[in-house]
Amino acid sequence: MQKEKRRHSRIPFFGKAKISTSPRSIEVMISNISLGGLLFHSNKDFELGKEMVIQVKGAHRGKSFEEKVTGRIVAVHRGTAGNSYGLQFGAYLDESRQPCLLASVTGSRKKGITSFLRDS
Repeated sequence: MQKEKRRHSRIPFFGKAKISTSPRSIEVMISNISLGGLLFHSNKDFELGKEMVIQVKGAHRGKSFEEKVTGRIVAVHRGTAGNSYGLQFGAYLDESRQPCLLASVTGSRKKGITSFLRDS
């Protein structure tokens, strides 16, 4: 079993997000998030190292929100049911830029999880 290398524990976070690409955006699903990154799933192929902006949709304390995060793909798992991607944020979640995502992560009572994706 591989030792967990991440600095921040991830929590389950099930939500939709959009990646803006030309000529249209691509909808993806997020399954977990931490202060420094997230795991998303898509049928589209993205390459390791690709930088992107993701618009995350969710709910916090009964209110809907949409917040942007930027990062690059640091882990890829391709499978028959779709692809999973580990995205490392360019900067940690921040109160001024992603207040709802930050509150969701830091205020969560959910048990931290480990991932099947390995750090690069």
